[in-house]
Amino acid sequence: MSTWVCEDCGQDNDDTEASCIACEVPRPQEVDPRYAGFKVGRVLSAEPVPKKDKLRQLKVDVGDATPLTIVTNASGVKENSHVVVATVGAMVEDEPVKKSNVGGVMSEGMLCNGPMLGWSGGDANAAAVVPDSFAPGVTPPSARPRMDGK
Repeated sequence: MSTWVCEDCGQDNDDTEASCIACEVPRPQEVDPRYAGFKVGRVLSAEPVPKKDKLRQLKVDVGDATPLTIVTNASGVKENSHVVVATVGAMVEDEPVKKSNVGGVMSEGMLCNGPMLGWSGGDANAAAVVPDSFAPGVTPPSARPRMDGK
């Protein structure tokens, strides 16, 4: 039988336990290496970039202390959308995501689309949107989730 060790208290736990039997801290989430540096984010605001017709400056909560500023031209993004974000350092198409100046605004990551995540279907110009049940900061799912709540 395999076990996992709680990082908070050092307790050995059975592999079937979702949280530590001693301190009730949730079991650490195993991250698919394809999604290292990818997080679900909630769009807090979406404002047009001055003098740039298609660009919007987003503030996105990815579960960190400070929201990220992300500049995008992706469609389907509005306030309170839950989207998939590649944070600085994540590998996208064999290239690391870097902070960059986009339309005169420093962008601290990028929104992902479905094909970029290996999801079937979806538009390369549309942001990968997930249901609100995916909290900011969690790893995105490996397949496109249903948006109808079923």
